[in-house]
Amino acid sequence: MSTELPKRIFKQGEEPQVTQINNNCRIDYIIRKFKAWLPKELDVVKKDPVFSKIFNLHENGLGYSARVIYSFLCRELVTYTLHELWFVFARRPLRFSLQEFHAVTGFECNTCISVKEFEERKDGTITLLNLWTKDKEAVKKWRNADRIRLIYLAIILCVREIRRLIFPSPLKYIMVVMDLERVQKYLWGVAAYDLLCNSVAKNHDKLKDKTTSYVLDGFSYVLQIWTMEAVPKIGKLCGKKLDKGFKNGPRCINWMGAANVSYEEIIWLEEIITLRADEVEDVRIQVLMELIKNKHDWSEHIWETEETAVVSLSLDDESVVKDEGSVNVEAAESDEDFQTSKGSKNV
Repeated sequence: MSTELPKRIFKQGEEPQVTQINNNCRIDYIIRKFKAWLPKELDVVKKDPVFSKIFNLHENGLGYSARVIYSFLCRELVTYTLHELWFVFARRPLRFSLQEFHAVTGFECNTCISVKEFEERKDGTITLLNLWTKDKEAVKKWRNADRIRLIYLAIILCVREIRRLIFPSPLKYIMVVMDLERVQKYLWGVAAYDLLCNSVAKNHDKLKDKTTSYVLDGFSYVLQIWTMEAVPKIGKLCGKKLDKGFKNGPRCINWMGAANVSYEEIIWLEEIITLRADEVEDVRIQVLMELIKNKHDWSEHIWETEETAVVSLSLDDESVVKDEGSVNVEAAESDEDFQTSKGSKNV
């Protein structure tokens, strides 16, 4: 049966540990820059219904944990799917798709809307780094509306699309921010999700080569928060939920904490979830679990009873036999209301 299932990139317990992940998810850096440079314009953008979630994530103070993200990348399952990522933790398969991306971010993820109108075109002269270092004072003389557009562009490039500041700004996004109504209609969720998945795929070979460092593009914060939601114990290691009963809204706005987690803590956590120190292997349980997976019909199954010491009873005591019979009749009558555990949550 194992040959029919996706295989892991690394065998459990043999995942490598990198010393550095050069992520381009620089929310804190961008916001600090604009607080000092264009604070009034930044306050305007903060009120945008699409972008407000990003600022909430920053203000809640959830730290970025490259170790959590990398640990899950090393637990990826190799599949042929184009728009899904699959991982395994403590033997449990976990899916990361556009649906989960939307649940974490709240970004527009309607794949029925075409994004082909935004063709990839670049202007080789405009970079955010140049504007900050060479044209900082000149930007302050721009019209107020244009300064606001610049902040939108920075958030788009360094949060949604996650591009390094030295890269030229794609002309398609410059054109989008010229019409701020289009900003709210653009499919940021689909674009950011695809970029993240492509970045993960590009790093497969580097992971297998057990590199000590690599660059991860895309809004990788989402992978971290999804991991914290999918494996609650990892969530507790990274931080805490602001509202334990939180249900409506993107998950990214409901977490805070330093997210200072070590590889050893993640490995230890996976081991204690998977195994108990004093557990004994029983092949019969493996057979039982296999039958549960295959939805075996238990209605006619007769469970054998383990032989025990014989208890001496009087043959003249008919009440014992009658009581036993009455109990069996009651059990038979209530059989329709009785459901055995399917075990799906533990399989």
